[in-house]
Amino acid sequence: MIPPRILVGIAVLALVACGDKKPETPKISQVFPNLPLPPQATVVGRSGGPEALQLTLMSSSKVRDVESYYRGVLSRGGWRLANDMRDRDGSLVLLAEQDGPPLWVRIKSTDDSVATIVELTGAVLAGGAKPEKPAS
Repeated sequence: MIPPRILVGIAVLALVACGDKKPETPKISQVFPNLPLPPQATVVGRSGGPEALQLTLMSSSKVRDVESYYRGVLSRGGWRLANDMRDRDGSLVLLAEQDGPPLWVRIKSTDDSVATIVELTGAVLAGGAKPEKPAS
């Protein structure tokens, strides 16, 4: 016979486990209201948590063409290119701001240099607030 204390402990654990819901990832429209897709792109992955979302895309365009595309798109039409740098592996990393969620773009060539991988990352703004403008 199982002691009552253990039964109560098991029941409490079961209730707690039933009450925990896995956080849902945000909708694409919440994170990316103005989503610039690279030329000739297909979605190859999606990941995220309750406050952020990342889309991984593959483009058959050359990496330099995709870099030029994003530098152009994220410098007009309500976008402000806030950061433009390369990381250790040579990938281009861009941060763009707008009147809405910011957008992080990471662009790199595939290992065989046949295609370009683009990672688009966005965050949900708390309460739908607009991001603060950078200090001038």
